[in-house]
Amino acid sequence: MAEILLHLTTVSSQLQALDDTSDERYDTELRDLIAYIKQFNRNIDSQYLLDNLSPSQHTLSYLIILNLHIETLQNQTKNRVPDEIKPGNDLWAKAVYFLRSFDPIQVRYAGHEWRQLVELIGQSAEAVAKPFLAVQVIREALLRLDSSGVLTSVHITFLRLSLISRSYSHALPILEKEMFRFPTSSGQAYRKHIERPLCSEDTLGDTFISDASGFSAKLTYRDHTSFFLYGAMIYMALKYWDKALHLLTIVISSPVNDSVSKIMVESYKKWVLASLLGHGKLVAPPKIISPHVLKVYQTLSKPYASLADAFERSDFQRLRADIDFGRSVWRADNNEGLVCQLFRAYNTFLVLKLGRTFSALTTADVARRTFTSLASSANVEEFVASLVMSETLGATLVHLHPHGSATMLRFSAPTKLVFNKEISMRNRLIEGGRALRFIANDVDQCSSELKLGNENLQLLSRNQRWSDTSGKGGGDSVGEADGGLDIEEDIMGDAT
Repeated sequence: MAEILLHLTTVSSQLQALDDTSDERYDTELRDLIAYIKQFNRNIDSQYLLDNLSPSQHTLSYLIILNLHIETLQNQTKNRVPDEIKPGNDLWAKAVYFLRSFDPIQVRYAGHEWRQLVELIGQSAEAVAKPFLAVQVIREALLRLDSSGVLTSVHITFLRLSLISRSYSHALPILEKEMFRFPTSSGQAYRKHIERPLCSEDTLGDTFISDASGFSAKLTYRDHTSFFLYGAMIYMALKYWDKALHLLTIVISSPVNDSVSKIMVESYKKWVLASLLGHGKLVAPPKIISPHVLKVYQTLSKPYASLADAFERSDFQRLRADIDFGRSVWRADNNEGLVCQLFRAYNTFLVLKLGRTFSALTTADVARRTFTSLASSANVEEFVASLVMSETLGATLVHLHPHGSATMLRFSAPTKLVFNKEISMRNRLIEGGRALRFIANDVDQCSSELKLGNENLQLLSRNQRWSDTSGKGGGDSVGEADGGLDIEEDIMGDAT
């Protein structure tokens, strides 16, 4: 066993850094190590090896041995989630420590084993009704892996666990990373691997996360829409309405063939509520949605359309009647909590409208003009104070001593509001600039890949033959050296 341990520890991330081993040599060592470990049988003393291996330095060895140990327990107990892997036990501690300290370079060579361990952590936490324990671990594992914008099944599992454990803020570090790629096909991953080994520091997530690497289960259309719906639900729980609307827009504007999916309809209902709660009205639907699809949405969500109409018309009595009448609908759609927030949102936007008309009002005047459930000026004062403190409303409350307990609401000057909007717009432009730079880098990478692609190489080869032929004939036609117009004509010819 000591001899096996010695072999397993010869490939170390620490030694690789100290010896400045080339990427090609390190890649070969890691692949040879995997082949060596795969020869082990289940009778090996995996507990001894785990106790003497370092998860951070011998990541590949530790992960494969750990999965072999868990698989042995599963076969012995005939249980997918043995007690030893549940929170509080030794194997759980080992798995958690590994996912928080693994070497992200070595783990690229064991995607199946990595995902298998992550999924088991989630199942173990759910088995004891403590999904929050898995949320923290999986979040750190995803950040450590750094998938570089590639959506995987682990991301979807993570957001689902965040929702059921109500640990919304813990999901933000993952949710706020742009997801704009699917795992690459095996052919694409192979071409990129020819350029650089998996262990190279320059290798991006879309190279080592492929449909065959095991870091993700096969993704479906439902998985894609579920990810954005889960993310929107998290943002809505945190009252980040604009971010929620953005993700919901992605879902409801997804391409369809014959009919919309149930997830898309549910997302549209939430999109209506998020519009009212965030903007006090229905925002304009994305122009990419066809009129036919939009009509289907509106037909299947008529109770929500009635709510929106009453809200926008400032008809409080009708709004309250619609909310009470449709409680069974909101409950069946899991939207009851969002609908109940409409009362506060209604009051909020009424006060904001007053600020666009008046420069100052007493709280008694505000109570008379709102015509809502805020019956007394004391309730209005408390409500307005909460809006001011949360910076939803730009105003100040002033007590008028000569007039008893009367309180004056003074709205901020328009210049201050414009200044705040300019700051907000500036921040959005900065974020947009970062996103554009990120996209530009991807465009450059795609351009480089296209230059090395088979189609371009064949085109260059034909161009070279044309140049040689022209040179032999001694002619002086246009495009001899670089193909000129002939290349464009050939492209058009291939396309027809």
